Amino acid sequence: MLKVVFIFAVVILKFINLKAHHKIYSPRVEEGRQSLEWRGHFNYDDRLEFNKSHHHVFETEYSWTSFWQSELEFHVSDKSETPLDWEKTEFQNQFQIFDYKNFAGALYFSYNFVSEKDEADEIEYKYLNEFNNENVSFISNFIFEKGVGKGAIGSTSFDLSNQLMFKKFLENNFGFGFLGFSNFGELSNFSTFSLQKHLYGVQLESEFNLENFEYEISLAYLHGLTDASTNHMFLWNMELEF
Repeated sequence: MLKVVFIFAVVILKFINLKAHHKIYSPRVEEGRQSLEWRGHFNYDDRLEFNKSHHHVFETEYSWTSFWQSELEFHVSDKSETPLDWEKTEFQNQFQIFDYKNFAGALYFSYNFVSEKDEADEIEYKYLNEFNNENVSFISNFIFEKGVGKGAIGSTSFDLSNQLMFKKFLENNFGFGFLGFSNFGELSNFSTFSLQKHLYGVQLESEFNLENFEYEISLAYLHGLTDASTNHMFLWNMELEF
């Protein structure tokens, strides 16, 4: 089954015309879980180079144990200066290190094989944190990323993403909450506030069963808070769990 999932993800990329790093990862790992996911974002901006650009990510994941999960992602971008391009391929591993009823934590490692010309590959480290109860969950991702190999410049960058979700909304059929993504620049020299990227907004999500599968969908709107940020961003995430 796992081999079928990976082949299916590759086929999707080959036949569907589709920088969505805008995902907040839960630290919790469920053994045997496997899924296919399509997520992305669309920019609406008063700058021509950003306006109407969009990015798509096709992902497949599998949880090998109760604490170890692997993911494979394919990124496709459509920017103002290029047609649809295969931007990069990511291989990720996540290891849950804390597992309590109302708290979980995990370490996340990723190597990104960048396909764009003259761009360096990337390594990415994250600490994932979650507090939750039956009504509310709060997830934080602390993200460190650095270019490696030929063409790599600059030091390690730091990002922070947060999500506060109310699980029982509209007669318990939806989750509603707030989320945000912040890029502070390089650890060795944080950017001034106007050059940092801060996007914050709202999210609506739901899930339902389709025979032997579980289908999850979420939609979000983000508003840029600084000059360097995209003015408006619309996000989607669709996941089919086996």
